Amino acid sequence: MYDEELSAWRNLMESGTQCLGEEQYLKAEKYYMLGVLKAYQLSVPEIIAFTLRLLATVRVRLGNLEFAKEGFKEALSICEEIQNTKGMAEAWAGLASVSVKKGMFKDASWEYERSISVYPSSSPQLRLSMLYADLGQVYAALKDWTSAKSAYIKARELCRLHGFPKGEGELDVLLGELCFRQGEETDALINLKHACQVFAQINDMISLSNTLQYLALLYFDQDEIQLAFNCQQRAVALCIKFNTINVFSESCYFLGKIEQFLENYEEAKYYLGLSIRFYPEYDLDLALRYQSLAGIFFLCMDLDKAETNYLIALDFYEKVGDDLRAGEVFEALAALREIRERKKGPMKVHNELEKYHQSEFALEALVRLAELYEKKRNFREALEYYWKALEMGRDAELTTDWIESRVQRVSKRLRRKS
Repeated sequence: MYDEELSAWRNLMESGTQCLGEEQYLKAEKYYMLGVLKAYQLSVPEIIAFTLRLLATVRVRLGNLEFAKEGFKEALSICEEIQNTKGMAEAWAGLASVSVKKGMFKDASWEYERSISVYPSSSPQLRLSMLYADLGQVYAALKDWTSAKSAYIKARELCRLHGFPKGEGELDVLLGELCFRQGEETDALINLKHACQVFAQINDMISLSNTLQYLALLYFDQDEIQLAFNCQQRAVALCIKFNTINVFSESCYFLGKIEQFLENYEEAKYYLGLSIRFYPEYDLDLALRYQSLAGIFFLCMDLDKAETNYLIALDFYEKVGDDLRAGEVFEALAALREIRERKKGPMKVHNELEKYHQSEFALEALVRLAELYEKKRNFREALEYYWKALEMGRDAELTTDWIESRVQRVSKRLRRKS
């Protein structure tokens, strides 16, 4: 009779766990609830506590946090009574997951510390590594960078010692992000480069692609634009083959911005176009892509295409009531139309004079875009366009004193913001 009951309990657990893995949480909850009833019939404390933890875990996923908390506490009480330290550690970790969901990160840090302190040395050390990683993320949420780094390093050491390279690479990425937040850019680069090596060795191309994008972002922030370009170009190549459409769209968008910074405008248009084509939603991010593409067409003085893309972006901003961004587009359209009208005016001039006027129009487009970004307090972008305007003005032998003063003004604001 006992064997039949035990077999029935196992079947319920297997069905529940399969549903949990497939994110069918309501179905998983039903199986685990039946499993709890069967566990109490078996009257084995370890089985009861284990089933209660699984039921509480799925309830965390469903957002039933108070029920989940009660389940973990009951499991903890049973495990403490029978001195099952592995079960105690898992129950404390479960309580920590509830605290994280509630945004109670101090409580979560204490609960993860308790979980780690009772975790038995005879149990799988990779699970202990996961607990340290979770603890690190809680400390990062608390902005306790020293404690977060210590927890991540401990987790990475356990992954290295026990042969889990994927976990080691993921922790390198977390440490890289942490160092970047603290302004430790050299250490951030070391960690991210090592993560790339690990992911390449285990042939995890999706993780490699994502990490290359982190590297590109870091290089871009350091004004190492060519290195950023090289990393992002590799990331895009990997995305085409291995990653989701959404990630591919995001990768193309960033590569397009880098190409724009390098003044490779045709390439920038190509990658922004790909980003738009493969973006799966109709939302703010798509509108921003159209606005960025419009800006490049504006710089290239392709005014019709610039206007078309601005209008697509404007349509979305007006639908969602984003007055700030709609205002930016209206200003850009006004500048665009003004330049178009001036270009259409009667002008029979010598070729050299015509080139002079074309330089004036392009210069004005750059300055208008710089002004838009300055109003948004996006001083890095504003400075980029003012510098380009300054270079263009000097090349065309135009008066540039007024642009130089703007470069100095925005540079001061950028330094103050930093």
